[in-house]
Amino acid sequence: MIEPISRKLNNLGRAYLSQLAKQVEPLGISRYYYALTYICYNDGRLTQKALASELGKDKSLIVNVIDTLTEQGFVYREVNPADRREHLLKVTAKGKKTVPKLVEAFETLNKKITEDISDEELRIFNNVLKKMENNIKPSIEINNKTKP
Repeated sequence: MIEPISRKLNNLGRAYLSQLAKQVEPLGISRYYYALTYICYNDGRLTQKALASELGKDKSLIVNVIDTLTEQGFVYREVNPADRREHLLKVTAKGKKTVPKLVEAFETLNKKITEDISDEELRIFNNVLKKMENNIKPSIEINNKTKP
């Protein structure tokens, strides 16, 4: 019986996020860790649309991400003075205090998950993932074009 590659990737992703959630639980953030760090590093220069594009996510999903991070007190929206139709994403003081701890948790977990894996093996792994992503992108784009 063949096992889909996605099953292994999903299992690894879930295990990683579970460990990360345990590490950052005291910070009061329930999810969207990377989105918060990305917003922080681009504090005040990103719109919701730009964040969706950068993270490769649907704009409606990004609205939910921003709403959640806003409710948790990490980010807020501010009208873009250059284009009042846009909202710039900004990080609160709580967010700025939290992000370095998130980055530390990423670094700790990344170090643990790559233990006993050489730099060369990691390079090959990342290259293979990139090739797989490139191989599947054309079929995703074709499927999206055929949808009404």
